[in-house]
Amino acid sequence: MQGFFASFAGKQIESFAAATYNDSMVENIKQIIAEASRELFNSNGYQKVTMRQIADRCGISVGNLTYHYPHKEDLLMLEHDGILNAFLDDVLTNRPELTGLKGYFTVECAFLYRILNDPPVAALYADVINVPSLRKRYHDAHYRLYLHFCPEAGGTREAWISTLAMSALEYEYADVGILAETPQLMEDIFRAKLLFEGRNPEEYGALIHEAVEAGTALAKQLNHVY
Repeated sequence: MQGFFASFAGKQIESFAAATYNDSMVENIKQIIAEASRELFNSNGYQKVTMRQIADRCGISVGNLTYHYPHKEDLLMLEHDGILNAFLDDVLTNRPELTGLKGYFTVECAFLYRILNDPPVAALYADVINVPSLRKRYHDAHYRLYLHFCPEAGGTREAWISTLAMSALEYEYADVGILAETPQLMEDIFRAKLLFEGRNPEEYGALIHEAVEAGTALAKQLNHVY
C-alpha cells in the first residue's frame, strides 16, 4: 500500500511540474510575441504589419500565433493595456491619496501624456482611433478604468456615454495634433466627461487641475513604462 501511495504521489508531482513547465512556456511564448509585434508595429506601422511577419519574427507558425492572439488588434491592444496598467498599478501601490475621480483623471492624463510624447506609440494610437473595432475596445478599457475608481457610477447610462464622449473629444484633439500642446486641453476633456454625466464641471475645477498636474508628473517619472 505504501508503494501505491508513493507511486501516486510521484505521478501527482510530475503532473504538477509538467503543468507548471507548460504554463511557463506559454507565458514565455506570449512575451516573445508581444515584444516582436511591438517592434514591428513601431518600425513599420500597424496597418503594414501582417500576422505572418509577426509569426516569422517569433519563429513560430501563424497557427501557433493565432492560438494565443486570434486577431492582430489583440496585439496592438497589448501595448495599450501595458501602458495603462503600469500607471494604474503605480497609483494603486504608491499613491493612496489618488482615489475616486482624482485617481481616474490622474491615470488617464498620465496615459495620454505618455503615448502622445512617444512618436512610435503616438503613431500606433493614431491607428487605434481610426479603426472602429479598436476604438470600441479602447473605449471599453477606459470605461472599466473609470468604474475601477468610481464603482458607484456602474451601470448608469450617463457613465457609459460620458466616457464615450470624452474619448471622442480626445480622438478629435489628437487627430489634428493639438492634444499634447497644453494641459488645458486635457482639462477640457475631463470637464466634458463630467458635463455629459450631468455634473457641473466648475465644481471640480481644482480637482481636475491637480489630477492633470499629478498625471503629467507621473508620466514623466515613468516615461519608459512597458
